[in-house]
Amino acid sequence: MRFANPAWFVLLLVIPLLHRWWKRRNEPPELVFPIEISPVGASLHPQRWLLVLRYLGLVFLTIALARPQSSFQKTERQVSGLEIMMVMDVSASMNIEDLADRPRLDIAKQTMRDFIKGRTNDRIGFAIFSGEPLTLVPPTLDYGILAKAISDVEIGILKDGTAIGDGLSMAVARLKNSKAKSRVVILLTDGDNNVGQVDPATAGDLAAGYGIKVYTIAIGREGRVKMPFRRKGLFGKTITTYQWFENALNPELLEHIAKITSGKFYRVTDASTLSSVFKEIDQLEKTEMKVQQKTRFDEKFQTPLLVGALLILLELLLKVLVWRAFP
Repeated sequence: MRFANPAWFVLLLVIPLLHRWWKRRNEPPELVFPIEISPVGASLHPQRWLLVLRYLGLVFLTIALARPQSSFQKTERQVSGLEIMMVMDVSASMNIEDLADRPRLDIAKQTMRDFIKGRTNDRIGFAIFSGEPLTLVPPTLDYGILAKAISDVEIGILKDGTAIGDGLSMAVARLKNSKAKSRVVILLTDGDNNVGQVDPATAGDLAAGYGIKVYTIAIGREGRVKMPFRRKGLFGKTITTYQWFENALNPELLEHIAKITSGKFYRVTDASTLSSVFKEIDQLEKTEMKVQQKTRFDEKFQTPLLVGALLILLELLLKVLVWRAFP
């Protein structure tokens, strides 16, 4: 609530002066009551009631002159669109537990879920690949569906292998017709390209041609690592055995893709580093937002004006019809 013309409140200071002037100029009048009324104390003398009504009427009329207004603020947000495709390798090697006491896949899934929690206005999609690519969630603002899709991913739902080029080209196809101001692919893999129809470098050129930025993440250690194999034993107990596995990465290829698309390459060998990488990407790819606030004022003088007029009218009617005064 605000008052457009608060200077009118100065008139309230005049009311006490008017009261003093009226007391000096007028003797208490003799009242004739046309109707019978019960005796009242001096504090409830009819003349006092007339004065109270008059002064209250003047107060409300003054408030009306000051023009009380209620304010309503409307906020308009102009969001510069950002679309992200997260592409994750789900080949068998993502079962390796060389980052922590959990498989690479579990750590990657948790980090991606934490990443989308920090986004608010971006359309984000999710795709996986091993020997073939698959889009699980196209770019969307429904982060609940997105988080569930990430949580439900398992190794073995696609044929085995590492088709980096196919996974990247599919993400590019999802973003190429987007009208978003910025389009980004986050590609996470733990191996070198060994199958697929599209060469990874060609897929990188395709992304660069459409103005799509690619952040590439090489996760896991190279060389000989232990691959866990789990099977059910007696009484349903899970038995885990390990076999040595030769893990091959191609950091140079991933770095090349990131460079030609104006993205960035990250090498991750532990869980905390992967978390830091996604936090850095979160800071680098922030949605631009412009906020405009509009304030609308609605006039509220009608109510005090009506109340003030009614009080003055009531005072006149009582003075003329009920409490007629004679000098």
